[in-house]
Amino acid sequence: MLDRATIERLARTPEKNAPMLNVALAEEGTAPVLLALARCRSVGPDALEVLAERVGREGKDVGHDAELEKQRDRRAPPEEPASEELERLLIAHPRASAAVRDAVLARHTKEPYFVLAAAGHAHASLGALEAAVDWPSASPLHDRLWIALIDGHAVPPLTLEEWACDARPLRREAAARLTRDAELCARLSRDPCRQVRRALASNRFAEAERRRLAEGDPAPEVRARAEGALSAHADTGSEERLVDTARFAAALRAMATLGVLAPDVVRALSAEVARLDPEGLRLAVQVLPKADVLPLFDGVLSRGSAVLRTALATGFALRRPLRLGALPEEADDAELPTLAYEALKALSRSSSDGLTGKARLAVWTAEGLGSCESLDAHEVVNELGAGALGGERMVFARHRVARLSLVRALAQAGREANEVPAPLVELAWRDTALADDAVVELASRVARPRRRAEDLPEDELDLAPDGRSLAVLERTVVAATARVNVSPRAALAVVALDSRRVRYVLAAMPGWKGRLSGGKLARVLRQNAGALTAGQAENRARSAVVEAWTARRMSELELAIALAVGHVTAAEIVRRLEVGRLGLEDGLALAAGAEARAALEGPAAIAPLLVWTNRTRGADPAALVLWLLLERFERTRTPGLVGSAVDALASSQGAVASCVCDALAELERREPGRLESVAPQSPRGRATLASGFARAYRAVGGMRDERGDG
Repeated sequence: MLDRATIERLARTPEKNAPMLNVALAEEGTAPVLLALARCRSVGPDALEVLAERVGREGKDVGHDAELEKQRDRRAPPEEPASEELERLLIAHPRASAAVRDAVLARHTKEPYFVLAAAGHAHASLGALEAAVDWPSASPLHDRLWIALIDGHAVPPLTLEEWACDARPLRREAAARLTRDAELCARLSRDPCRQVRRALASNRFAEAERRRLAEGDPAPEVRARAEGALSAHADTGSEERLVDTARFAAALRAMATLGVLAPDVVRALSAEVARLDPEGLRLAVQVLPKADVLPLFDGVLSRGSAVLRTALATGFALRRPLRLGALPEEADDAELPTLAYEALKALSRSSSDGLTGKARLAVWTAEGLGSCESLDAHEVVNELGAGALGGERMVFARHRVARLSLVRALAQAGREANEVPAPLVELAWRDTALADDAVVELASRVARPRRRAEDLPEDELDLAPDGRSLAVLERTVVAATARVNVSPRAALAVVALDSRRVRYVLAAMPGWKGRLSGGKLARVLRQNAGALTAGQAENRARSAVVEAWTARRMSELELAIALAVGHVTAAEIVRRLEVGRLGLEDGLALAAGAEARAALEGPAAIAPLLVWTNRTRGADPAALVLWLLLERFERTRTPGLVGSAVDALASSQGAVASCVCDALAELERREPGRLESVAPQSPRGRATLASGFARAYRAVGGMRDERGDG
């Protein structure tokens, strides 16, 4: 066994040592010795295998020197472990065996440096090549620069043939970029995927096919790539490691951002409308920078065909707030609202359907989203869950796209997604063909809302409390509450199921002011009772009684909670209203409490309240609010009936009732398109309807995130 001083002296010049001596140093050396061996290009594979074995066995403690650690100043910052640097050196070492490189790569399959270094090695293994080939791009328009670093000679011809026949476009794209076989080039030039054909147009060994693609390919960016000159091939010198080159650095940056948008691609897809194909237009709207997308809206909506208009709407529906492939530091909070505003202006010039601007934008975007059935459901769910415009309730839930086939396909795909849009959970909740467990799982993945003014109704997950069993409602609400606020009608029903939750809410209630929001109830569920399940709950009587504490004068918020948890009855509320002991503020909170009570005790429990609303809705705005929002327990209000009721109240009040506008907005949020056929006859009635429309669609596209009527 060598002493420490001898080991350190020999490690200074490993290139002069005998191979077995370096093996011995690798077996006994500390971290500096191991790093010195790994940095030496002439160290043999046997010593490198020992290094790799030690990293795998010792992990972050590889080469740790206990004696040196005792002598180190405790006030000095801790040293970084040598394991990661050692692995970076091993995977790029020219004499490391395939087994060593594959072992290192197996521990770092999600890290671009290790994947690219292993694939770019002169003797890359097939597993390393496939790891780089399967590394995704942000979209079919993004170039995967790292594929060009793979040596085509390192890929066996049969492997290229296999990749060319693979169902995965990424592998066919790699085959098109690397092959030199004329027959394979001819076959790949007819591939249905544009990224495969563009890769072939980047292949310097496919000149004949490049000419053919330049003349007649339907994708403008493929034609542009085939027409353009290819850059000179850069050959890495024998003395320079690939990982030290500028090409490697550029490819590594591209892997980190899932590809790059090449200038020729951007120019080709932001050119005149006549040159665009539908798929290219859709992708362009999804991924191109805002400045290149803006001119497309007016051009397509004013001069484009119906097919292009639909493709434009589809791409816009799937565009994220941070576009695909963009870096976080490139985020522009105004990007999506700006595009929405431009689309709204262009639609207003080309349409006269009588809708408000944002409602028209929602209808148009929804029609584009409806054509997504031809796209991969997993891709659509990922985009909508990431905040794309099509995932907003007023777009996604419109009747034109809320087809059962689409909802079920997206619900199935959503069980594997990181986040799903809230409207998908709401539509799945209504679809009784979907299993309860599937709905609960979707609720646990619901996307968090974008940061806006606090506790906006449009940011709440709205579930009808009687849509499924109370046990499933509880599981769904508890699963969702960890991520989003749930509407008061659903949250109140879950609170009322358990005595402890009721006590928590009653204790918190005195400090609540203003609107009864889902956020207030969600905070109680999260902090105090979120972990309760139906099995752990303190069961309580479902029927309501009049508790002594409710004898005092209560606000509507308190009254709604009391009704929901069964501490006052609907009959008692009506009695107090009729004798003047109680006055409602707007009816919105009480409607939520009444829905929760009906789910727990049955519709008969709120029948007295429905009778009262029918009798007084023409003179009391709160009564009209209750009459509108509790329709499911009596009969659906027809458009003509809604219009005449709004007219009657407007005439008797002589003003527009703000709470009625909120109730109309709630009806539209629950069923987008509901108000389109309502037609009040009086000026104040029409003003009430217009305000309800504006409130329902105020957040579409993020153009107005704050509260208001605009």
